[in-house]
Amino acid sequence: MEIIRLIPLLGFLLFCLQIGMQAFVLQRKGTKLSDRKSSFKAIISSAFLIVFFFIFLNELVYKAGLIHFSVLPDVLQPLLIGNVIFTTCGIVLLLLSNLLMLLSLRALNQSLRFGLNKGNLGKLTTSGIYARSRNPFFLAINCLFVGIALIFPSLFFIAICLLTLVSIHLFILKEERFMHKNYGEDYKNYAKTVRRYF
Repeated sequence: MEIIRLIPLLGFLLFCLQIGMQAFVLQRKGTKLSDRKSSFKAIISSAFLIVFFFIFLNELVYKAGLIHFSVLPDVLQPLLIGNVIFTTCGIVLLLLSNLLMLLSLRALNQSLRFGLNKGNLGKLTTSGIYARSRNPFFLAINCLFVGIALIFPSLFFIAICLLTLVSIHLFILKEERFMHKNYGEDYKNYAKTVRRYF
């Protein structure tokens, strides 16, 4: 088994572990991370995310050679290209994604929130990595999925990567409107001096 095939799996697990640990610590301190209601839509979207997570994880474990079956159809399996340059760039992006996530979570500290809810606002974070990028948390997610798609360029990973890039960008645009509305001049001044991504 090639060690390189394990890197996307380990990078993904480390990434998830960072977010999960930060969320756990904040909840133990009494921080309300989300104001999500138990509606039918919320239950369906949560179920969809859980199923997607396990399919994605299964595919990473399969590509790492740790199991010999995939839940995906054969047409989504083959790697479209295999190139040492793509693999190297993918590994660099996976490392960068985990570093960005670590720096994002450290800067957010008690302000980590999931979802947009004006009744559950955290403090506007403008220091640390947030002094260089308004969205390092989302940039880290983008780097993670692009890195995985570069290492394992199958139809499945490329499609997930493209969907991630588009959906995160659309969410950022929505979040910016929310931030302008709820943080006013503070966010307006911040947005003038710090770029959306880089």
